[in-house]
Amino acid sequence: DTSCYSTSVALVDQSGNLIFERRRLLPVAAGEKGLRQSQAFFYHHKNLPELMKELQEALPYPLAERLKAIGVSEKPCPSQDSYMPVFLAGTELGQSLAAALRVPLIRTTHQEGHLMAVLWDTQIQPHWPFFAFHLSGGTTDLMQIDGVEYKPGFSFNYKVLTGASDIPAGQLVDRVGVDLGLSFPAGPALEQLALKLGAQTLPKQQISASVHQGKISFSGAEAQAKKMLLQKAAPEEIARSVEHCIAGTLVKALQYYTDIAKPEALPREVIFMGGVAGNQYIRQRLVHRLARQQIPLLCYFAQSKFSSDNAVGVAIIAM
Repeated sequence: DTSCYSTSVALVDQSGNLIFERRRLLPVAAGEKGLRQSQAFFYHHKNLPELMKELQEALPYPLAERLKAIGVSEKPCPSQDSYMPVFLAGTELGQSLAAALRVPLIRTTHQEGHLMAVLWDTQIQPHWPFFAFHLSGGTTDLMQIDGVEYKPGFSFNYKVLTGASDIPAGQLVDRVGVDLGLSFPAGPALEQLALKLGAQTLPKQQISASVHQGKISFSGAEAQAKKMLLQKAAPEEIARSVEHCIAGTLVKALQYYTDIAKPEALPREVIFMGGVAGNQYIRQRLVHRLARQQIPLLCYFAQSKFSSDNAVGVAIIAM
């Protein structure tokens, strides 16, 4: 998987056991809020051979003797117009290896890899349909997952119900984080900063959530965070306010779609995936708020390391 900010390689056996997993964050200069696609593509091309070497060195046998298939995320999500150049780096390597080793190349998407990673890590057997929220620097999508399809390969059958109309949740975290002097991507550092207040301490000054008929907006939240910064609010208070706002926004969106769903088609579960879903405060607030507002959804999260970008879900799809 070659996403915007991580080069990831994983190997699983035919029972779904994880044998090897590595990832490298792409370097971003201090003060910058991202990379150009050409820069990210270059870093992926540099990282992939090194990660493949680490993979072979970790195995007691030649990889080529036992490899049965190669999975690769070729684009961000399944929609026809979905495209980002960074995914070509992984696709090109996958095509070359598959041709040389005469094994199938299983093409999937970054979003489906995230979803499969959560299902694999939590080992849940979800009821169809269920909700899934993809929360990252590039995406804030609420999806309804209706099943899986095996023709011609493996894919999830789902539709996107709503998303962010301006900036995604992860971009809010990154922009505010960089303004606070944190390195990009800022998610883990912003979470550590907020922990100075305590694991569950509520912010004194709350940033309001914006959801209109299910549609999410975070640009207003960014403006409020910048205003707090100008007013010399404590950095940890700003960080916690951002976390609190994201959790409240997601709950409002879920409430809208549970309210309009027909009782017989109401999902029972919601899966949270993507880097933002690894934030522990956001997790506990989501569970608390959904229960308090009597929204009948069971929440599922992967371990934080499998919430962020990784190739494990892609490998499981190939398996």
